[in-house]
Amino acid sequence: MYRLVFEGEGQQRFHEACDALGLAPGILKALLQLTPGAPQPMRELAARFRCDPSYVTSLVDGLEQAGLAERRSHPADRRVRMVALSRSGERALAQVLAILAEPPSAFAALSSGELRTLRALLGKILQAAEPASGLDG
Repeated sequence: MYRLVFEGEGQQRFHEACDALGLAPGILKALLQLTPGAPQPMRELAARFRCDPSYVTSLVDGLEQAGLAERRSHPADRRVRMVALSRSGERALAQVLAILAEPPSAFAALSSGELRTLRALLGKILQAAEPASGLDG
């Protein structure tokens, strides 16, 4: 599974997405953590990435410079800085997800029935992982 996702075609697709948007890999990874219409506290991103908040600040700087996100104050606590996708960011995220969703060419080795079975099994795994990890697709 590691090789499918993080090596070869998986790695190539991630870099294709970076190139399509002109973003560094870290900034693209931050974009992938954002949800349209759901601003997130920057400290939440730092916790998710398990990194220093200053690194998240630099990632959000890159998203802002590209016009893909903006900082906002939390409505109930102005000390909390939120990051939200811009309209351009929502379109860019959709473009990236389309690139990353393209199945690896190795899937051509499977018959139609096998592909349906694989899809059902992966859906079951994803559904089981959602409550534990917050994965959404």
